[in-house]
Amino acid sequence: MIRTLLASLLLATAACAQGAAPPTALTAAEMKQAEGSIQRYFEAKDDAGRSAALDELSAIDHPSKNDVGKLAARAFQWSKSGIRLTDKLKQTCTHPDYKGDFEMQVPSGAKKGQPTGVFICLHGGGAGVGDGAQIKSLFGAPGIGLINVWPTVIKKDDSAWNTEREERYVLAILDDLKRSFSVDTNRVYLAGHSMGGYGTWSIGPRHADLFAALSPQAGGVFVGGKDGDGKLIISQGIIPNLLNTPIWFYNSTDDRQVRPDSSIRAAELLDEAKAKYGPFDFVWRKYDDIGHGTAKEGLSEIWKWMLSKKRNPLPKRVLFEATRSYKTEYYWLRSGGGGLADVERDGNTFTVRSGSGLTILLNEKMVKMDQPVVVKDAAGKELAGGKPRLSLVTMLRSIGERRDPEMWFSAEIEVK
Repeated sequence: MIRTLLASLLLATAACAQGAAPPTALTAAEMKQAEGSIQRYFEAKDDAGRSAALDELSAIDHPSKNDVGKLAARAFQWSKSGIRLTDKLKQTCTHPDYKGDFEMQVPSGAKKGQPTGVFICLHGGGAGVGDGAQIKSLFGAPGIGLINVWPTVIKKDDSAWNTEREERYVLAILDDLKRSFSVDTNRVYLAGHSMGGYGTWSIGPRHADLFAALSPQAGGVFVGGKDGDGKLIISQGIIPNLLNTPIWFYNSTDDRQVRPDSSIRAAELLDEAKAKYGPFDFVWRKYDDIGHGTAKEGLSEIWKWMLSKKRNPLPKRVLFEATRSYKTEYYWLRSGGGGLADVERDGNTFTVRSGSGLTILLNEKMVKMDQPVVVKDAAGKELAGGKPRLSLVTMLRSIGERRDPEMWFSAEIEVK
C-alpha cells in the first residue's frame, strides 16, 4: 500500500514538473486503492484511524464524476457496517462512549428497507429521576409510521439533556438507526417535555441541519444573564440556527417548575430574526392555566404540525453559530471560526455576509460543477472562486460525518 501511494505521488509530481495537466480520473489500481481506504475509514475505531484513511485518499484525489459516484455508493454501503440494532423494544446504544438505554418502536416498512422517518422523544426529570418510559407514557408514539425512540439519559443529573455527553448520545442513537435501517433523513423529529424541553432547545438548534421540526414543551432555553436593557441573553447557537428548522414551543405562567421567561424571550428574538431574515417558521403558545402539563389543546395538533414538515437539506441561506468543537459542518457550510456565519447561495454565486474560517461544500444539486463558482462578500468583493475540483476526501468526510444520502458533497471551496 505505501509503495503504491509513493508511486502515485511521484507520478503526479513528475507530470506537474513537465507541465502536464493533473489526471482527471482514477486508474484501475487507484480505484481499488480508494475502495480499500474508504473501507478502512468505516472500520476505524477512532479519529486517528479515520484521519489516516483520509490521508491515503488525498494522495490519489483526482477522481472523475463517474469515480465519485461509484465510490460514494460504496461508501454508503460501508457506512452500514458495524453493530446493528434489532427491531426489539429495548435497546442499548452501540457507541462505546454512550452506552445509554432506550426503547423504540419500528414499523414493518422500516424492517423491510423502506425509507422511514424518526421521532425522538426526550423525557423530563432531574437528579435520579426520569426515564424513557415516562416520556413514552406522556407522549405516546407521535410519529405514526415512523421509528419512535424514547431514550433514557445515561446519567440522571439535573439538566442532563443539556450536557455534551447526552447530546452526543442522542446523535449516536441516530447513527445507530441510520446504520440499522433505511432512515428518511429529511423526516427526523425531536421533542421533549420539562428537562426534555430544555434538551430539545439545546440539542435541536445546535444540530438543526439534522431535523425536520422541533418541539420543546414546558421547558426553556439556557441564558447567560441580562443585557443592558435588562433582557435575557439567550445562549449562542440557538436562535440563528433555526432559520431553516420549524419549532413549536409552549409554557404556562402558572408553572411552578419551569418559568416561561426564557421561552418568552426566545419568541421575541425569533420574531426579530424573522423580520430580518424571513423564513423562520415557529409557533409559540403562552398559557396561564396548565401548570407543568401538556398543551391545552392536546398533543395531536403539535404532532400533526411537526409531521407536515420536511427538512430541506440544501437551503438557499445558512445561518450558523458554532458552539460545539465536534460540530463544524452545518448543511453545506463548514465553519472553523466563532461568531455568526451567514452565507447565501444563488446558482454558482455565494455571498458571505459574516463568518470566519469558512469552507463551502458543493454538490451537483447545488451548483453547475462544470462552471466556475464565485464567492463574494456583501459589498461584491470576490473572496474565492474557480471551477470546483472533485474530491474523494470531501466526499468521504461528508458521508462519514453524517451518513446522510440527502446531504453529501463532492467538492469544496475554502474562503480565505
